[in-house]
Amino acid sequence: MTKTPEAPSIRQPEASSAPFLRRLILRDYRNFERLECEFPEAGVAIIGPNGSGKTNLLEAIYYLEVFRSFRGVRDQAIVRFGQTVFRVEGEVEGGMSVAAAYDRSQRIKKVEVDALEVERVSAGIGSVGVAAFRLDDAEIVRGGPTLRRRFLDVALSVGVPGYLPALQRYRGLLSQRNEALRRGRSNDEIEAWTEGLIEAGGILTEGRAEWVLEGAERYADFYARISGGDRAGLRYSASVASDDGAEGPEGAGSWEDRFRHALERTGERERRQGMTIVGPHRDEIRFEVEAPEGPRDLRSYGSSGQQRTAALALRLLEADRLRERLGREPLYLLDDVFAELDEGRSGRLFRLFESERGGQVILTAPKSGDVGLMGGKLARWRLRNGRLIA
Repeated sequence: MTKTPEAPSIRQPEASSAPFLRRLILRDYRNFERLECEFPEAGVAIIGPNGSGKTNLLEAIYYLEVFRSFRGVRDQAIVRFGQTVFRVEGEVEGGMSVAAAYDRSQRIKKVEVDALEVERVSAGIGSVGVAAFRLDDAEIVRGGPTLRRRFLDVALSVGVPGYLPALQRYRGLLSQRNEALRRGRSNDEIEAWTEGLIEAGGILTEGRAEWVLEGAERYADFYARISGGDRAGLRYSASVASDDGAEGPEGAGSWEDRFRHALERTGERERRQGMTIVGPHRDEIRFEVEAPEGPRDLRSYGSSGQQRTAALALRLLEADRLRERLGREPLYLLDDVFAELDEGRSGRLFRLFESERGGQVILTAPKSGDVGLMGGKLARWRLRNGRLIA
Protein backbone atom coordinates (compact mmCIF):
# COMPACT_ATOMS: atom_id res chain seq x y z
CA MET A 1 0.00 0.00 0.00
CA THR A 2 1.15 3.54 -0.68
CA LYS A 3 1.54 6.20 1.94
CA THR A 4 -0.60 9.27 1.59
CA PRO A 5 1.04 11.77 -0.81
CA GLU A 6 1.24 14.68 1.61
CA ALA A 7 3.69 12.99 4.00
CA PRO A 8 6.78 13.23 1.76
CA SER A 9 6.43 17.03 1.67
CA ILE A 10 6.87 17.39 5.43
CA ARG A 11 10.49 18.40 5.94
CA GLN A 12 12.66 18.98 8.97
CA PRO A 13 14.08 22.54 8.79
CA GLU A 14 17.58 21.65 9.97
CA ALA A 15 19.14 19.51 7.25
CA SER A 16 21.54 16.69 7.96
CA SER A 17 25.11 17.09 6.74
CA ALA A 18 25.19 13.43 5.64
CA PRO A 19 23.55 11.51 2.79
CA PHE A 20 20.15 10.28 3.88
CA LEU A 21 17.60 7.62 3.02
CA ARG A 22 15.26 9.38 0.64
CA ARG A 23 12.98 6.61 -0.53
CA LEU A 24 11.91 3.16 0.67
CA ILE A 25 9.86 0.63 -1.28
CA LEU A 26 8.57 -2.62 0.25
CA ARG A 27 6.72 -5.49 -1.33
CA ASP A 28 5.33 -8.40 0.70
CA TYR A 29 7.70 -7.67 3.56
CA ARG A 30 6.25 -8.81 6.92
CA ASN A 31 2.85 -7.12 7.29
CA PHE A 32 3.44 -4.71 4.38
CA GLU A 33 1.79 -5.72 1.12
CA ARG A 34 2.98 -2.58 -0.67
CA LEU A 35 4.64 0.47 0.81
CA GLU A 36 6.38 3.38 -0.85
CA CYS A 37 7.49 6.44 1.09
CA GLU A 38 9.94 9.34 0.97
CA PHE A 39 11.65 10.38 4.19
CA PRO A 40 12.47 13.93 5.33
CA GLU A 41 16.16 14.70 5.34
CA ALA A 42 16.44 14.99 9.11
CA GLY A 43 14.22 11.97 9.73
CA VAL A 44 10.81 11.10 11.11
CA ALA A 45 9.08 9.78 14.21
CA ILE A 46 6.78 6.87 13.42
CA ILE A 47 3.96 6.53 15.94
CA GLY A 48 1.81 3.45 16.35
CA PRO A 49 0.63 0.86 18.86
CA ASN A 50 2.50 -2.36 19.47
CA GLY A 51 1.89 -4.80 16.65
CA SER A 52 1.30 -2.13 14.01
CA GLY A 53 4.56 -2.89 12.18
CA LYS A 54 6.88 -0.12 13.43
CA THR A 55 9.72 -2.54 14.11
CA ASN A 56 9.08 -4.29 10.79
CA LEU A 57 9.65 -0.99 8.99
CA LEU A 58 12.97 -0.32 10.72
CA GLU A 59 13.98 -3.93 10.20
CA ALA A 60 13.40 -3.48 6.47
CA ILE A 61 15.67 -0.43 6.39
CA TYR A 62 18.39 -2.25 8.31
CA TYR A 63 18.01 -5.22 5.96
CA LEU A 64 19.51 -3.01 3.27
CA GLU A 65 22.67 -2.72 5.39
CA VAL A 66 23.40 -6.37 6.22
CA PHE A 67 20.78 -8.34 4.22
CA ARG A 68 19.49 -10.17 7.24
CA SER A 69 16.95 -9.46 9.96
CA PHE A 70 18.18 -7.62 13.05
CA ARG A 71 15.88 -9.96 14.97
CA GLY A 72 18.02 -12.93 13.95
CA VAL A 73 15.20 -14.72 12.10
CA ARG A 74 15.52 -16.51 8.78
CA ASP A 75 14.48 -14.87 5.53
CA GLN A 76 11.61 -17.34 5.13
CA ALA A 77 9.93 -15.77 8.17
CA ILE A 78 10.06 -12.28 6.63
CA VAL A 79 7.97 -13.06 3.53
CA ARG A 80 4.39 -11.88 4.00
CA PHE A 81 1.97 -14.67 4.83
CA GLY A 82 0.66 -16.40 1.72
CA GLN A 83 3.38 -14.96 -0.56
CA THR A 84 6.64 -16.41 -1.85
CA VAL A 85 8.86 -13.36 -2.51
CA PHE A 86 9.65 -10.19 -0.61
CA ARG A 87 11.55 -7.20 -1.94
CA VAL A 88 12.95 -4.14 -0.19
CA GLU A 89 14.55 -1.22 -2.00
CA GLY A 90 16.09 1.99 -0.76
CA GLU A 91 17.42 5.12 -2.45
CA VAL A 92 19.97 7.35 -0.76
CA GLU A 93 20.06 11.06 -1.58
CA GLY A 94 22.76 11.49 -4.19
CA GLY A 95 21.67 8.62 -6.38
CA MET A 96 22.82 5.38 -4.74
CA SER A 97 20.28 2.56 -4.52
CA VAL A 98 20.31 -0.78 -2.72
CA ALA A 99 17.73 -3.54 -3.14
CA ALA A 100 17.29 -7.08 -1.87
CA ALA A 101 14.78 -9.80 -2.67
CA TYR A 102 14.23 -13.28 -1.34
CA ASP A 103 12.29 -16.12 -3.00
CA ARG A 104 11.05 -18.54 -0.36
CA SER A 105 10.09 -21.26 -2.86
CA GLN A 106 13.60 -21.40 -4.35
CA ARG A 107 15.51 -20.19 -1.28
CA ILE A 108 17.33 -17.64 -3.40
CA LYS A 109 18.41 -14.17 -2.28
CA LYS A 110 19.44 -11.46 -4.72
CA VAL A 111 21.09 -8.13 -3.89
CA GLU A 112 21.51 -5.13 -6.14
CA VAL A 113 23.67 -2.05 -5.61
CA ASP A 114 23.02 0.81 -8.01
CA ALA A 115 20.75 -1.51 -10.05
CA LEU A 116 23.55 -4.04 -10.61
CA GLU A 117 23.24 -7.49 -9.07
CA VAL A 118 26.25 -8.32 -6.88
CA GLU A 119 27.90 -11.69 -7.35
CA ARG A 120 28.04 -12.34 -3.60
CA VAL A 121 25.59 -10.96 -1.06
CA SER A 122 28.50 -10.11 1.23
CA ALA A 123 29.84 -7.67 -1.38
CA GLY A 124 26.92 -5.32 -0.75
CA ILE A 125 27.07 -5.29 3.05
CA GLY A 126 27.53 -1.85 4.61
CA SER A 127 26.61 0.13 1.49
CA VAL A 128 24.08 2.41 3.19
CA GLY A 129 25.61 3.04 6.62
CA VAL A 130 22.98 2.31 9.28
CA ALA A 131 23.24 2.32 13.08
CA ALA A 132 20.32 0.54 14.78
CA PHE A 133 19.25 0.95 18.41
CA ARG A 134 16.54 -1.41 19.65
CA LEU A 135 14.54 -1.96 22.82
CA ASP A 136 15.66 -5.60 22.72
CA ASP A 137 19.36 -4.62 22.78
CA ALA A 138 19.46 -5.22 26.54
CA GLU A 139 19.46 -8.92 25.65
CA ILE A 140 23.00 -8.46 24.29
CA VAL A 141 24.08 -7.78 27.87
CA ARG A 142 21.84 -10.11 29.85
CA GLY A 143 21.37 -12.91 27.31
CA GLY A 144 23.67 -15.74 26.30
CA PRO A 145 27.17 -15.32 24.81
CA THR A 146 25.90 -16.16 21.31
CA LEU A 147 24.18 -12.76 21.20
CA ARG A 148 27.38 -10.92 22.12
CA ARG A 149 29.41 -12.80 19.53
CA ARG A 150 26.73 -12.05 16.94
CA PHE A 151 26.89 -8.35 17.80
CA LEU A 152 30.66 -8.29 17.25
CA ASP A 153 30.45 -10.32 14.07
CA VAL A 154 27.92 -7.92 12.52
CA ALA A 155 29.79 -4.80 13.65
CA LEU A 156 33.12 -6.06 12.32
CA SER A 157 31.69 -7.55 9.11
CA VAL A 158 30.38 -4.08 8.24
CA GLY A 159 33.40 -2.12 9.44
CA VAL A 160 36.57 -4.22 9.07
CA PRO A 161 37.81 -5.36 5.64
CA GLY A 162 38.55 -9.08 5.53
CA TYR A 163 36.59 -9.93 8.66
CA LEU A 164 33.50 -11.39 6.96
CA PRO A 165 35.44 -13.74 4.63
CA ALA A 166 37.44 -14.96 7.64
CA LEU A 167 34.21 -15.50 9.60
CA GLN A 168 32.66 -17.50 6.76
CA ARG A 169 35.83 -19.55 6.35
CA TYR A 170 36.06 -20.20 10.10
CA ARG A 171 32.46 -21.42 10.32
CA GLY A 172 32.95 -23.84 7.44
CA LEU A 173 36.20 -25.26 8.83
CA LEU A 174 34.78 -25.51 12.34
CA SER A 175 31.85 -27.56 11.04
CA GLN A 176 34.19 -29.92 9.18
CA ARG A 177 36.54 -30.29 12.14
CA ASN A 178 33.70 -30.93 14.56
CA GLU A 179 32.32 -33.59 12.22
CA ALA A 180 35.71 -35.30 12.16
CA LEU A 181 35.86 -35.20 15.97
CA ARG A 182 32.33 -36.57 16.31
CA ARG A 183 33.15 -39.48 14.01
CA GLY A 184 36.39 -40.26 15.83
CA ARG A 185 38.56 -39.68 12.78
CA SER A 186 42.34 -39.99 12.86
CA ASN A 187 44.60 -37.16 14.02
CA ASP A 188 45.71 -36.59 10.43
CA GLU A 189 42.12 -36.11 9.29
CA ILE A 190 41.41 -33.69 12.14
CA GLU A 191 44.62 -31.78 11.47
CA ALA A 192 43.57 -31.34 7.85
CA TRP A 193 41.03 -28.79 9.13
CA THR A 194 43.03 -27.40 12.04
CA GLU A 195 45.59 -25.10 10.43
CA GLY A 196 43.02 -23.23 8.37
CA LEU A 197 40.81 -22.93 11.45
CA ILE A 198 43.70 -21.42 13.40
CA GLU A 199 44.46 -18.89 10.67
CA ALA A 200 40.85 -17.74 10.29
CA GLY A 201 40.28 -17.84 14.06
CA GLY A 202 43.30 -15.65 14.66
CA ILE A 203 41.86 -12.99 12.36
CA LEU A 204 38.52 -13.08 14.18
CA THR A 205 39.97 -12.94 17.68
CA GLU A 206 42.41 -10.18 16.82
CA GLY A 207 39.68 -8.10 15.18
CA ARG A 208 37.25 -8.53 18.06
CA ALA A 209 39.81 -7.97 20.81
CA GLU A 210 41.13 -4.81 19.15
CA TRP A 211 37.61 -3.48 18.56
CA VAL A 212 36.76 -3.88 22.23
CA LEU A 213 40.10 -2.64 23.56
CA GLU A 214 40.17 0.45 21.35
CA GLY A 215 36.56 1.27 22.18
CA ALA A 216 36.56 0.57 25.92
CA GLU A 217 37.29 4.16 26.94
CA ARG A 218 34.57 5.59 24.74
CA TYR A 219 32.13 2.95 25.94
CA ALA A 220 32.86 3.92 29.56
CA ASP A 221 32.30 7.59 28.70
CA PHE A 222 28.95 6.88 27.04
CA TYR A 223 27.88 4.74 29.99
CA ALA A 224 28.77 7.48 32.47
CA ARG A 225 26.94 10.16 30.49
CA ILE A 226 23.74 8.14 30.13
CA SER A 227 23.75 6.79 33.70
CA GLY A 228 24.59 10.11 35.32
CA GLY A 229 28.17 9.34 36.32
CA ASP A 230 28.49 5.61 37.00
CA ARG A 231 31.76 3.94 36.04
CA ALA A 232 31.64 0.91 33.79
CA GLY A 233 34.04 -1.33 31.90
CA LEU A 234 34.07 -3.43 28.75
CA ARG A 235 36.52 -6.21 27.95
CA TYR A 236 36.96 -9.12 25.58
CA SER A 237 37.35 -12.58 27.12
CA ALA A 238 39.06 -15.01 24.75
CA SER A 239 38.74 -18.75 25.31
CA VAL A 240 42.34 -19.17 24.13
CA ALA A 241 43.63 -16.91 26.93
CA SER A 242 46.84 -18.12 28.50
CA ASP A 243 46.82 -20.04 31.75
CA ASP A 244 47.75 -16.94 33.72
CA GLY A 245 44.48 -15.33 32.65
CA ALA A 246 45.98 -12.69 30.37
CA GLU A 247 43.53 -11.76 27.63
CA GLY A 248 45.68 -9.75 25.25
CA PRO A 249 48.33 -11.04 22.82
CA GLU A 250 51.16 -9.04 24.37
CA GLY A 251 53.95 -11.26 25.58
CA ALA A 252 52.15 -14.42 24.56
CA GLY A 253 52.72 -14.57 20.81
CA SER A 254 50.10 -13.95 18.16
CA TRP A 255 46.46 -14.91 18.52
CA GLU A 256 47.16 -17.71 16.04
CA ASP A 257 49.93 -19.07 18.30
CA ARG A 258 47.66 -18.91 21.32
CA PHE A 259 44.88 -20.66 19.46
CA ARG A 260 47.26 -23.41 18.35
CA HIS A 261 48.56 -23.93 21.90
CA ALA A 262 45.02 -23.97 23.30
CA LEU A 263 44.02 -26.68 20.80
CA GLU A 264 47.03 -28.72 21.85
CA ARG A 265 46.05 -28.40 25.52
CA THR A 266 42.44 -29.41 24.92
CA GLY A 267 42.98 -32.16 22.35
CA GLU A 268 42.06 -35.01 24.69
CA ARG A 269 38.89 -33.25 25.91
CA GLU A 270 37.91 -32.54 22.31
CA ARG A 271 38.09 -36.25 21.53
CA ARG A 272 35.87 -37.08 24.50
CA GLN A 273 33.31 -34.37 23.77
CA GLY A 274 33.39 -34.67 19.98
CA MET A 275 33.76 -30.93 19.35
CA THR A 276 36.21 -28.02 19.23
CA ILE A 277 36.00 -26.47 22.70
CA VAL A 278 38.18 -23.36 22.29
CA GLY A 279 38.22 -20.62 19.69
CA PRO A 280 36.25 -17.53 18.67
CA HIS A 281 32.99 -19.52 18.81
CA ARG A 282 33.48 -19.74 22.59
CA ASP A 283 34.60 -16.17 23.30
CA GLU A 284 32.78 -13.50 25.32
CA ILE A 285 32.34 -9.78 25.98
CA ARG A 286 32.30 -8.88 29.69
CA PHE A 287 30.26 -5.91 30.92
CA GLU A 288 31.06 -4.56 34.37
CA VAL A 289 30.05 -1.61 36.51
CA GLU A 290 31.81 -0.25 39.57
CA ALA A 291 30.07 -0.95 42.91
CA PRO A 292 31.15 -0.40 46.55
CA GLU A 293 32.13 -4.06 46.80
CA GLY A 294 34.11 -3.93 43.54
CA PRO A 295 33.36 -4.52 39.83
CA ARG A 296 29.96 -6.11 39.27
CA ASP A 297 29.16 -8.36 36.32
CA LEU A 298 26.15 -6.76 34.64
CA ARG A 299 24.85 -9.96 33.13
CA SER A 300 24.44 -11.67 36.51
CA TYR A 301 24.05 -8.78 38.94
CA GLY A 302 23.12 -5.67 36.98
CA SER A 303 19.74 -3.99 37.27
CA SER A 304 17.50 -3.60 34.23
CA GLY A 305 18.49 0.08 33.99
CA GLN A 306 22.19 -0.77 34.11
CA GLN A 307 21.82 -3.44 31.44
CA ARG A 308 19.92 -1.08 29.15
CA THR A 309 22.53 1.63 29.71
CA ALA A 310 25.32 -0.80 28.82
CA ALA A 311 23.51 -1.81 25.63
CA LEU A 312 23.01 1.84 24.62
CA ALA A 313 26.66 2.65 25.28
CA LEU A 314 27.68 -0.34 23.17
CA ARG A 315 25.46 0.75 20.30
CA LEU A 316 26.79 4.31 20.49
CA LEU A 317 30.32 2.92 20.29
CA GLU A 318 29.31 0.84 17.26
CA ALA A 319 27.79 3.95 15.64
CA ASP A 320 30.99 5.93 16.29
CA ARG A 321 33.11 3.26 14.64
CA LEU A 322 30.74 3.19 11.68
CA ARG A 323 30.89 6.97 11.43
CA GLU A 324 34.70 6.80 11.33
CA ARG A 325 34.62 4.21 8.55
CA LEU A 326 32.10 6.18 6.49
CA GLY A 327 33.65 9.58 7.07
CA ARG A 328 30.12 10.89 7.68
CA GLU A 329 27.13 10.39 9.92
CA PRO A 330 25.24 7.12 9.53
CA LEU A 331 21.46 6.79 9.41
CA TYR A 332 20.16 6.24 12.95
CA LEU A 333 17.28 3.83 13.60
CA LEU A 334 15.82 4.05 17.11
CA ASP A 335 13.21 1.38 17.75
CA ASP A 336 11.27 2.29 20.90
CA VAL A 337 14.53 2.63 22.83
CA PHE A 338 13.19 5.20 25.31
CA ALA A 339 10.20 3.11 26.39
CA GLU A 340 11.80 1.42 29.40
CA LEU A 341 14.37 4.05 30.43
CA ASP A 342 13.79 6.14 33.52
CA GLU A 343 13.34 9.87 33.05
CA GLY A 344 16.94 10.72 33.86
CA ARG A 345 18.51 8.24 31.46
CA SER A 346 16.00 9.07 28.76
CA GLY A 347 16.71 12.80 29.01
CA ARG A 348 20.47 12.33 28.96
CA LEU A 349 20.25 10.07 25.90
CA PHE A 350 18.04 12.64 24.15
CA ARG A 351 20.60 15.37 24.82
CA LEU A 352 23.47 13.20 23.64
CA PHE A 353 21.77 12.62 20.29
CA GLU A 354 20.74 16.25 19.91
CA SER A 355 24.21 17.62 20.64
CA GLU A 356 26.45 15.06 18.92
CA ARG A 357 24.53 13.12 16.28
CA GLY A 358 23.84 14.98 13.05
CA GLY A 359 22.59 12.14 10.85
CA GLN A 360 19.08 11.31 9.75
CA VAL A 361 17.01 9.79 12.57
CA ILE A 362 14.09 7.43 12.06
CA LEU A 363 12.53 6.47 15.37
CA THR A 364 9.46 4.65 16.57
CA ALA A 365 7.26 5.14 19.62
CA PRO A 366 3.83 3.86 20.73
CA LYS A 367 2.53 7.36 21.64
CA SER A 368 3.21 10.83 20.28
CA GLY A 369 4.06 12.08 23.77
CA ASP A 370 7.03 9.68 23.90
CA VAL A 371 8.82 11.59 21.14
CA GLY A 372 11.04 14.47 22.19
CA LEU A 373 14.13 14.03 20.08
CA MET A 374 15.49 17.15 18.36
CA GLY A 375 13.23 19.33 20.46
CA GLY A 376 10.15 17.46 19.25
CA LYS A 377 10.60 18.91 15.75
CA LEU A 378 10.80 15.64 13.84
CA ALA A 379 7.97 15.02 11.43
CA ARG A 380 5.45 12.60 12.89
CA TRP A 381 3.85 9.82 10.87
CA ARG A 382 1.33 7.32 12.14
CA LEU A 383 1.40 3.68 11.17
CA ARG A 384 -1.83 1.72 10.95
CA ASN A 385 -2.51 -1.59 9.21
CA GLY A 386 0.57 -1.35 7.03
CA ARG A 387 -0.08 2.27 6.03
CA LEU A 388 1.88 5.39 6.94
CA ILE A 389 -0.25 8.47 7.52
CA ALA A 390 1.16 11.97 7.97
